[in-house]
Amino acid sequence: MIFSLRETSRRLHAKCPGRTVVLAGGTFDIIHPGHLRYLERCRRLGDILVVCVAGDRRTRRRKGVNRPLMPATQRAEIVQSLKLVDLAFVSNLKPFSEKILRAIRPDVVVTTPNEPSAKSKKQFLNYMRDKHPEIRVTLIPRSKTGTSSSRLISKLKDKA
Repeated sequence: MIFSLRETSRRLHAKCPGRTVVLAGGTFDIIHPGHLRYLERCRRLGDILVVCVAGDRRTRRRKGVNRPLMPATQRAEIVQSLKLVDLAFVSNLKPFSEKILRAIRPDVVVTTPNEPSAKSKKQFLNYMRDKHPEIRVTLIPRSKTGTSSSRLISKLKDKA
C-alpha cells in the first residue's frame, strides 16, 4: 500500500529513530536495470531508503504529454515492492522541496545528473548547504547500462 507524504513521514519516524535515512526520487515509468543499480547505490548510503515517485502531473511536465505510461500509484507500488526500498510515496513536488525535506527529515539526499536540472545544480547545492547543512547531498551518475525508460519506449514504438 502506498501512503501519503504525511503517513510516510509518520511511519518512517515511528519505526526508524536514530537510523540513517536516505531520500531518493525518480519517475520509474518502466523499471529497468539502471533503476535497480541506482536504488542499490542509494541503499548503501544509509539504513532506510525512502523513494519519492514523481506524480503524473510532474512526469508530464518533465517527460511530455504521452508520459507516464502507468499511473503514479502503480509505479510507486512497484518501487515499494523492491527489497531495496523501505518506503515509497508519490508527489508532484520536486523530490527535495522544503515540504518533503521537513516531512522525511533525511540524513542523505541523492540526486542524479538530470535532477535538478544542470543549470540549477550549483544553486541547489548552495541552497542545501545554506539551509540544510545537516543533510549530505550525494550525486549518483547514470548507470552504464545504456537503458532508460525513454529509450525503451522509443524502441517499442519503432517495433510497433
